[in-house]
Amino acid sequence: MNICIYTSDQPSAASLLNINHLLQNRPDHNYSFLTVVKPHAKQGLEQKLKKIYSELRFDDGRFDLQRDSLAIDKKVEPLIPRINKKDFRNGFADEVNDEKSVQFLNEIKPDIIIQSDAGIIRENIFSRAKIATINVHHGISPDIRGMYSTFWCLFYGIKEKIGVTCHFIDDHLDTGTIVAQRALNSNARTFADIQFENYLLARDVLVEGIDKLAKGGYKIKTEADTRSYYFGFPNPFLYYALKKRNFEPLMKISEKTFKLKEKKYLEF
Repeated sequence: MNICIYTSDQPSAASLLNINHLLQNRPDHNYSFLTVVKPHAKQGLEQKLKKIYSELRFDDGRFDLQRDSLAIDKKVEPLIPRINKKDFRNGFADEVNDEKSVQFLNEIKPDIIIQSDAGIIRENIFSRAKIATINVHHGISPDIRGMYSTFWCLFYGIKEKIGVTCHFIDDHLDTGTIVAQRALNSNARTFADIQFENYLLARDVLVEGIDKLAKGGYKIKTEADTRSYYFGFPNPFLYYALKKRNFEPLMKISEKTFKLKEKKYLEF
């Protein structure tokens, strides 16, 4: 298959783990990269000193989520297979969904586009894939959507919703047809340990999803009335409070409003 990886010039450790694992374990596909390159402001000495001072002066828990997330990335980095993007065809764009992206995709005519830290993809991009544009979501979607799903599952005490979903990208966030999905079966207790295990699970779910799409012969089935929650970036003080409680739930999910959505999945 002709697979295009739509990414950024500064992808996360989790995205690098997923993509490089796929390239290493499924080398027979034809891969290309479309990279969104944005100017990045360099942090001067004054800004660095202010940041250090702020963390020392106001070390009241507001930086714990950032620190723990960085620690997870450091733990993941040694596990990332070393793949050189220069060995593949490369295209570059100034912004996600821009005309340069469209032109490159029109040239390579991908069967599958993998969203890998490029940003929120619009129809002018995801419709360019012959089979599908897919995303790897660190959560059981469409039940749990949005950012930091692992944190929110711990916050509301729904660990059974911690896992990974490989799904089609559509007009909404984390609602597309499920290609592959696995819940995380873990005895870990902290956010950092659980999220690390979930990152390792994600690389296998992506490979499973690509294998299913390459095999073909599937139908899209619909299941109605699925509870669907959308979460954004957590308040750092909520994370600190959860951490101080040894990651025991702070609220019940029943106290959170939700919407009923249909769930679509592949059936072979």
